Amino acid sequence: MKPTTRATTVLLVATIAAVGCSKQGTTPKKAAGTSAPAPIAQSDGFKTSAGIGEDDPAQDVAPKISVPVAFADGEAAFKAGKYDDAKAIFERYVEQRPKNPWGHYMLGLSAWKKGDAMGAEKAYEDALAIDPSHVKTLLNESRLFIEQKRHDEAIDRLTRAADAEPESMVVYRLLGRTYQAKGERAEAMKAYAKATEVNGLDAWSMNNLGLLLLETQQYDEAVSWFTKAADVRPSVPSFHNNLGMALEHAGQFRAAATAYSDALAADPGYAKAKKNLARVEKLRTVAEAASEIVDATTAAK
Repeated sequence: MKPTTRATTVLLVATIAAVGCSKQGTTPKKAAGTSAPAPIAQSDGFKTSAGIGEDDPAQDVAPKISVPVAFADGEAAFKAGKYDDAKAIFERYVEQRPKNPWGHYMLGLSAWKKGDAMGAEKAYEDALAIDPSHVKTLLNESRLFIEQKRHDEAIDRLTRAADAEPESMVVYRLLGRTYQAKGERAEAMKAYAKATEVNGLDAWSMNNLGLLLLETQQYDEAVSWFTKAADVRPSVPSFHNNLGMALEHAGQFRAAATAYSDALAADPGYAKAKKNLARVEKLRTVAEAASEIVDATTAAK
């Protein structure tokens, strides 16, 4: 065993930080979407019902609306975070426009934001009954199913979304997350790789793929993907931190220290990177000392 490898085995305690992110709007042209973090710590940034705090009791009962409403009214309430109002408006809107899938879709989002998963699912299903290939609905219902650990149903919705919109990187990234949550790493890797093929700037899928490679001890490949993610999004500290982890596992302590330093340059308060940098500096000292002993012994022969 090489000195560097032995040092890694004895001293390395992994501290991996990983995030993923994907933001979507709320209009018919660019609709809002969200999801909770997956077990291995990547996320597309959406706060679902699990992230909603208790509401003011005065807001528990949505206003009763009997007059005609416009889509823009509900959209404005949703954007303002007034989910009670948004839900009530879209309930009225779908009564007025029952054949418009976007109304049902936004009703689903509003209900989900209120923590009403059952109401959200019904609204999404109503939208899909009108338009079975409504991609935004398929994506957000899949997120709802992911949150509920209904992975097979999520994969069904995402597969349909991929058929309808094969160039959507979000579809493949969510597929990656779902397969990963199911423990199907090979399928998750394929999905993340496909996302990067569709969009060569999808740093989050690069990062998530790197995490799986790191988890399966494919360190050199992990280094490659983390490097790409950090090149695309150098301002994201976790990408540099994860690159440092892969390099450290590979016994490249000097390069790992540089990566951790880059993470701290992006975020000076990043506690994980500070801890990792302190550790790898010790590992580097031990490894270099061991290397000097080997060199001296060799020279003496």
